[in-house]
Amino acid sequence: MLPACLPAWLALGFAWFLLGMMFLPSSKLYHQGLILLFWLPGMAAWLPGIRARLHWDRWLLAGLLACVVWALLSVSWGGDSKRFKEMFYVLLTAQAFVVLAGLYREHIWRLLVCLAMIGSLGALWSIIDFYLLQGRPLGNRLVGSGLLDHPILAAHLMGALSVLLLGLRSRLPEALPRWTWWVACLAYFAFIVLTRSKGPLLALIVACLIIPICAPSRGRILLALLLLGGAIMAVCLSSEILLRGGLSYRPDLLLGAWERFLLHPWLGLGVGASYELEVAAIGATFEHAHNFFAHLALQLGLPGLVLWLSTLLVVLWRGWSSRASAAGLALCGLLGFSVVALMTDGIGPWVKPREEWFTVWLPIFLCLALFAGRADERSSPT
Repeated sequence: MLPACLPAWLALGFAWFLLGMMFLPSSKLYHQGLILLFWLPGMAAWLPGIRARLHWDRWLLAGLLACVVWALLSVSWGGDSKRFKEMFYVLLTAQAFVVLAGLYREHIWRLLVCLAMIGSLGALWSIIDFYLLQGRPLGNRLVGSGLLDHPILAAHLMGALSVLLLGLRSRLPEALPRWTWWVACLAYFAFIVLTRSKGPLLALIVACLIIPICAPSRGRILLALLLLGGAIMAVCLSSEILLRGGLSYRPDLLLGAWERFLLHPWLGLGVGASYELEVAAIGATFEHAHNFFAHLALQLGLPGLVLWLSTLLVVLWRGWSSRASAAGLALCGLLGFSVVALMTDGIGPWVKPREEWFTVWLPIFLCLALFAGRADERSSPT
C-alpha cells in the first residue's frame, strides 16, 4: 500500500535538492536534508506495491552502472576507495528521481518548472545582497548566497535551472502571469553575466540555440535572438570586466592534461586520484584540468571516457526522441548547456552533491525521470 505522505515527502526532497544550496548555510545541513527528505523516501522503490509501478530506462541504467563498475575497478590500480560513498549517493539520487517520476508522472515537470521559478528569486536575492546590501563594486565577480561561494560553479547551477525554465515554459501554471517568467529568465541571465563566467554564458547561449533547433517556433527563435543580442551587448558594454582573464590558461591546462593522459591512456590514474598540471607561463600548478572530460580521461582512461560519452548519447537519444514534449525539449537544452559548461570547469563525476551535480548528473537523472514518468504513454508525445 502506498504511504499517503510519500508523494509530498519526495516533492519536498526534490525542492531541497534543487534549491537547498541557494539558501542553506552549510553543506552538512544540505546533505543531511537530502538523506532525510529525498534518499530515505526514495528507498520506497523496494516496497512491493511501488516497485511494480516503476519503469527504469534499461539502456541508461546499463550505462550508469557500467560507469560505476569501471570506477570501482580503477581503485585496484590507484584510485581512492573513499569514492565508494559518492557512487552510492549517485545511485540513491537516481532511485529517488525514478520513484518521484513514477508517482507524479507528467506532473513532475510542472513541479520542476515551478521550482525553477522559485530559484530565480535566489538568483535575484544574490544580486541584491552582493551589490546593494554588502556594497560590493559592480566590477567584483558575483558570488551567490548560501553554499554558492564559487562564481563559475554557481553559474553552472543557475544556468541549468534557467535552461529548464526556458524549456518547460509551457508547463507553467496558467494562473501565473507570463511576465513573471520573463523576469525570472532575466534574473538568471543577469546572475550569470555578473559572475563573469565565460564558459557558463557560452553554454547558456548554446542551449538557447539548441531549443529552437529541436522544436522551432516563432517565440523560441525570438527568445534565442534576444539572448544572443543581450550577450553581445553585455560583452560590448563591459568587455574589460567580462573578458578579464582571457582564456584563464585553459588551453595550457588542456595540453598538459593531454600529455599526462598519454602516460596512462587505457586505465588512467584511478577514480579520485590526485594529480597536478603545471602552467609554465605563470609558474603555477593546478589540481585538476578545469575540463570535466579531460579530468575524467585522466582518472579513468579512455574506457571511462567512452562509457560516460555513451551514457550521454542515451540521454541525447531520449531527449531528441521526446523533443515534441516540453520535457524532452528541456532535456535537450540542459544536455547542451552541461556539455559546453563542463568543457571549461568541473570535476567528478564522483563527488558529493554540490554545484557540479547540476551539469554532471542532472541531465541523467531527468532522463531517467522522463522515461519513468511516460511509461504508460510513450507512443504519444505530450
